[in-house]
Amino acid sequence: MPGKTPITLKQEVAEFPASNNVGSRAFVLDDNDVVLLLRAIIKREGSISAFAKRHGLERSQLNNMLNGKRAVSSPLVKALGLRRVYVPNG
Repeated sequence: MPGKTPITLKQEVAEFPASNNVGSRAFVLDDNDVVLLLRAIIKREGSISAFAKRHGLERSQLNNMLNGKRAVSSPLVKALGLRRVYVPNG
């Protein structure tokens, strides 16, 4: 059709929630925010070891996440009472 701009998938995904009553308003954290949250909780717990033991996680993996050597893991997300979601970029 002349004169129409093709809709890209990225544009379509970005417009989908607004047009179809899909999704919800949420407090969104990225991995850096999760690490900051982890730091605060570890400080409250008293140590990385105490937090790891309480939640059945490996202390060394937590330490690597805190130091940016490992990505935030799904078990950590679950231990923090969070869940992963996907949002349109931009």
